[in-house]
Amino acid sequence: MPREWNTSFREPWNPIIKKCLDGVDLHNKLYFETQDAFHLNQADLLRVYVSRLKTWIHNTEPEAFHRKEDNGSNDTTQQEVLL
Repeated sequence: MPREWNTSFREPWNPIIKKCLDGVDLHNKLYFETQDAFHLNQADLLRVYVSRLKTWIHNTEPEAFHRKEDNGSNDTTQQEVLL
């Protein structure tokens, strides 16, 4: 199933984010099994990393990048919208 929010700018980061979230899940599972706080700390580190990465992606992605790529249904530039 295609992800509607995906763009070629975001594409290279998706597998990294997925692996990090899988790591969070695994650390949580291991914490519940062992009660070892190490796993909670590592899960938190991964969550912070993913959050910062997503913020960076959002702030770095060219403005209106997703509109230009999606389906071509809205070819209006931002300057045209403002006029």
